[in-house]
Amino acid sequence: MRILLLAGEGILPVLVKEEASRAFQVITVSCRLLRLHPRLFPEYLLEHFSLRKLAEILTKEQPYAVCCAGKVPKAHVFAFGATDASGAEFFSACQSLRDRDILGKFLEFFQKQHVQVLSPVNFLRKWITREGVFCGPLPTEEEWHDIRYGLRIARFLADEEIGQTVVVKRGTIVALEGAEGTDETIRRGLALARGGVVVKVARSNQDFFIDIPTVGAETVRLLVEGGGRVLALESGRTLLVDQEEVQELSKRSGVTVLGITL
Repeated sequence: MRILLLAGEGILPVLVKEEASRAFQVITVSCRLLRLHPRLFPEYLLEHFSLRKLAEILTKEQPYAVCCAGKVPKAHVFAFGATDASGAEFFSACQSLRDRDILGKFLEFFQKQHVQVLSPVNFLRKWITREGVFCGPLPTEEEWHDIRYGLRIARFLADEEIGQTVVVKRGTIVALEGAEGTDETIRRGLALARGGVVVKVARSNQDFFIDIPTVGAETVRLLVEGGGRVLALESGRTLLVDQEEVQELSKRSGVTVLGITL
């Protein structure tokens, strides 16, 4: 049985493909504008974001279902020349360019193509963040205060579809995520406040058909370089990948990674 994997940036498309290949023939589709993981080799690599080309591939391959995994930076939505006419028409038809509206329109496209959409969570359960300290020392009382404060602010930020990550230091929010993404937010925040706490959450109504908040070794490496002390992730609703490498980075640097429930 065949599925179509629509691959964005990061490690998630690689993990989904590896896990899904145990049960399905996986055909990967992506776009040259994205910075794909070096382990990913798509069968179809589009020049632009094109709903017309995607429809042609669906007609040719006749998949049982499609699965979307990986990040597509919001900057591409605003970039000139990132889409063909069909892509531009798609975004024009969206009620807004908020993630929820784009996702709804995307799922509507697949419904019209009579194709089922699988959540990547089906293939990623082993990487779901668990509650408690994953690695590193227990947070100090001051760090716990910053974690709890950061969780409240990050949830508000996420529910307003602004971003999902905040950086906190001694009860002060020093960086909020916008369209630039988690890693740039961490760089900016820790440049202002070494020793800060980083918190990442999902939206209250997070749709896991496409967008799954994810961190891995690269994110932890940024914490180490910026002097960050704690990375707190919402348990059960975020993914922690590269877990062995994360543990090794924590062992060398003393950075704490933990899952916490709101």
